[in-house]
Amino acid sequence: MSYQVIQPCEELKDFVSHFWIGKWNNTGQASFDYFSTANTHTELAFAFRTSPDSHPELVFSSILGHTKNSRRFPMESNISLLGASLYSYAIPSLFNISASELTNQFLDLDTFLSRQGKLLNEQMSNAASPQERLNILSGYFRIRVAKKSEQDCTIIQATRQIEAQRGIVSIQELAAEFNLSQKQFERRFAVYSAFNPKLYARIVRFEAALWNRGSYNSLTEVAHAYGYYDQAHFIHDFKTFSGFSPNKFFSISGY
Repeated sequence: MSYQVIQPCEELKDFVSHFWIGKWNNTGQASFDYFSTANTHTELAFAFRTSPDSHPELVFSSILGHTKNSRRFPMESNISLLGASLYSYAIPSLFNISASELTNQFLDLDTFLSRQGKLLNEQMSNAASPQERLNILSGYFRIRVAKKSEQDCTIIQATRQIEAQRGIVSIQELAAEFNLSQKQFERRFAVYSAFNPKLYARIVRFEAALWNRGSYNSLTEVAHAYGYYDQAHFIHDFKTFSGFSPNKFFSISGY
């Protein structure tokens, strides 16, 4: 599996964490399983069946809601995915629904967006290149941002701070920094993200450790780098959010 991250433009950075492209080339396999871990973001994804002799075919498009659970999805071989990773707090502003309405959800894009979803699918299907698809998706979100509803700027700033600190943060101190009681902070955070802030920070820390594990020589080093008490504490959270021990997960997932 190859995974490419593309940063959003300045106009979208408070709503879109990043765009991404994932590619699988499983020669000799008709299908495989894609493993999804707990995720603080909502993923908008387009899957294309690739062939050297023809234009990529759009197989499906979906929106995968933020979740504390791990999931497994059957996939065809020779599939490439292109998507946008949205901050959970952006859901109310962009789509005029509460973030909790997408928690643990997996929906077809045309079901979720109706006519707009069908039009977006058509545009993505006809695009000549991955860059053109990224431009289409960016343009779609720029239109959404221009029509956005009111935001809770305090929660946005707090969320971005949790992300920047890789989840290694005291929620009590963060609430005090924004002049809120811990109860007030937790209530407002849950409204916009559908997570309580402690759980959000735990998942952010797990995600950071997962994606940066290659920078360390052992699980013990990873655990210490990301503020876990010890290796056992790290493995416990890893199992909670991925469904497997680290060694098992890496052996079967292709990460």
